[in-house]
Amino acid sequence: MADSTLNAGYRWTTITPDDRSGILYIVAFLTFTYSALTFITRVLIKWRVFGFDDAAMSLAQAASLVQFSLLLVSLSAGLGKTFDILSADEYIHMASTQYGSQVAVYVSLGFSKVATILLTQRLFTRDMKKAWTICNIVTGCVVAWTILAALLVSVGCSPESMAPKNPSQTCPGIVTRFKVIIVTDAVTDIVLVTIPAYLCWQLQMSVSLKMQVLAVFSFRLPLVALAGLFLRTWTRSLSTNNPGVDRTPAIVFQQSQLCVSLMAGTIPCLKSFIRSFDTGSGVKAGYGSSNEYGSGHTGSNALGHAPASQIRSRTDDEDGDVRVNLRPFTSGRSEPPTLTRETSSSTAYKRQQETDRDSQGSRQELFIRKDMAWDVSSDARGESEPPPGMLRLKH
Repeated sequence: MADSTLNAGYRWTTITPDDRSGILYIVAFLTFTYSALTFITRVLIKWRVFGFDDAAMSLAQAASLVQFSLLLVSLSAGLGKTFDILSADEYIHMASTQYGSQVAVYVSLGFSKVATILLTQRLFTRDMKKAWTICNIVTGCVVAWTILAALLVSVGCSPESMAPKNPSQTCPGIVTRFKVIIVTDAVTDIVLVTIPAYLCWQLQMSVSLKMQVLAVFSFRLPLVALAGLFLRTWTRSLSTNNPGVDRTPAIVFQQSQLCVSLMAGTIPCLKSFIRSFDTGSGVKAGYGSSNEYGSGHTGSNALGHAPASQIRSRTDDEDGDVRVNLRPFTSGRSEPPTLTRETSSSTAYKRQQETDRDSQGSRQELFIRKDMAWDVSSDARGESEPPPGMLRLKH
């Protein structure tokens, strides 16, 4: 009696040899919940410093929501069940929604990759041209991969040929297409791990912090294995006697891959990780103003507007030599630099600090600061004395 009650139901879903949809329901809800909670955490952490990387991750999460919705519709229509027990309408509906879900999966994966490389780029200021150039090239390649993957899984194939009842109904060349997608997918993930490690390894950071960078971006490496497992199980399901049920493991691996990809794109955004960056100049990366690095000018323009707190002057009464240690953290301006003596009044110092805080509150970002020290000196007074206001710059 107890057996018969259990077999009869009173359950939300059952798992039988002809129906594995229950497994897919569990995996779909778990993976979407994990990725959604991770995204919400990212939004809370970076609410005031939202950037292009966060916008890309928002698009990735939106595409994930679309594929999750299509997957649920496909499951309700018969995904994960033996095709023989489905009506013609159910089969067409299941195949169509699963077809759209596949496209949304790769769009979401692509945007999560873009978010990762944009986050890497955001860690460096614009004057670090090598880092920005590399990141721009990788971003272009990832965008191209996203478009290519979305086209390869859809163009020229009908929904029914993507969920064939027998091998003869399979879309011609679809296996080769998926092999190309998976291989390039793995390559891009490996690149997204090596690029941050390569760029940060050249900075003046301790080895432990460099290893931390490598470790936190290495969360994308499991995606290579998950993509390979998906390809293997999906290819095998095309030639079995029960493709509707045998495709279940492939969908499980694909959903896991999407979840890990979305989570891996957010893990480096944790404050404890970002604040551990140090360029070796004594200034750690954190939340600061991007306006401070807006123009990246050098020479006299870089000395334009410097806070009084960052200028130290020393005058030698014997030779008239003036040396200034200047650390330019603001955008260049054409006004001449103001040399402030250590004996300057506290009122002027506080006023300058308030001005600096106001300018920094305009827009905040995450970045690694690049610190530069400048020495400004004037010649001793004599025959070669320069006109008033002229300074000789030594770098």
